[in-house]
Amino acid sequence: MAKSFSIKNYFKKIHTHELLADLYEKNSITAILGITESTSRKNAVDIMMDFYKSLSPSDRIEIEKELIVISTLSTKHSIPLFVSLLKEKKLPYDITTVECKTTEDRVLYYYLYHKDIFDEVMFFHDFYTSRGYMLYEAKEIDLVGALFSITELTKEFKRLANKDERATECDVTAKSLDGLLYLHATFEGGSHISPRRDSTTGELDRTRTVRKHEEVKIVYLPKDKEVLISYTGSKHEKLIFLDTFLRIVCSGAYIEKIESFDLKKIKNKDFDFSTSNNNTPLLMWKIKGITLSFGGEEKSKKKMKLSLPSTVQEDRLNPLFSTLDELSLSKQFQLYSIENVTLSFSFINKENPEKSINVSCSLSQNKSSLCPLFQYDRHARVLLKQSGIYEGFIDQVKKDTDKVTKKWE
Repeated sequence: MAKSFSIKNYFKKIHTHELLADLYEKNSITAILGITESTSRKNAVDIMMDFYKSLSPSDRIEIEKELIVISTLSTKHSIPLFVSLLKEKKLPYDITTVECKTTEDRVLYYYLYHKDIFDEVMFFHDFYTSRGYMLYEAKEIDLVGALFSITELTKEFKRLANKDERATECDVTAKSLDGLLYLHATFEGGSHISPRRDSTTGELDRTRTVRKHEEVKIVYLPKDKEVLISYTGSKHEKLIFLDTFLRIVCSGAYIEKIESFDLKKIKNKDFDFSTSNNNTPLLMWKIKGITLSFGGEEKSKKKMKLSLPSTVQEDRLNPLFSTLDELSLSKQFQLYSIENVTLSFSFINKENPEKSINVSCSLSQNKSSLCPLFQYDRHARVLLKQSGIYEGFIDQVKKDTDKVTKKWE
């Protein structure tokens, strides 16, 4: 469940209070907050709250509406998006006219002085806060050509949504940024009766009508030859939309494949991502957990999960082999199968080189928790590829492919 917006919690994260005064001024409200560098944070928050409470009810409603929108974008994903869009529009992106100490400060600054790109950032930001993406293989196509094909794709999406004579409205928006194509499609079906009982009166409304709403989000990464897709409907329908996208935009088709990872490399005590690293800002890495299996067929396998030491001194595969030694399992280790591993990567923070960014990664033989939509996840994926752990996409069964092809035709 989404958290409700709290004015006080938001004010706690605002250090550049002058920006709040500017926001009030844009709403024709004069705000003299009287906060100085010597004002304690607690007193500063109290001052901001007291002034907010002194406003008329109508002014409070208008200010809160704006702050909710601004707060929605106050995440770790928004600043790189603002910077990329400002770069694209050849506007100043690396400096602000006042010091912004927090993400909330900086997003508020962008809202005040670059509000014209706010809606665009909201569009891209929505992809980064979504869940349930699936990763598939795709051909590399020039983004200009891909954008030209969106009109045809929209027509095909609408045809597919209406194939079973469902009265469906289809809206497709596609934009590119930093070499990636982002596509958001919504489908709204015809009205149908859906009775519901009133929670207060207990009366059943048998004439209540609703419209089914579904949405597809696709991110195409041409240089990685990959596509991400999420869909609020069934898996089969998602694959149909994916196949349509691949056919029209990428001049390809859906082929049932899965990612493959060679976890046997973890059995080599000398294995080290650093030795094969090329151009990623890797600081250090370590293994944090592993699940081993032994004996019999898949259903009768016995599994053993090990949570490994997380001290600063333990890095790379040292936590694993020191634990195996303590448990007297070192000799048997080569006989076990590795079901999954949890790795942690530490990278230099591009925005602040004095700090680091940590990425946790769970790997099994055909699944990774990494999402190439995120910059530092992409760095981790590059390390997996360079080390040979990542083996690419391999063929899977054809049953889903046949169903998808039939539906598309």
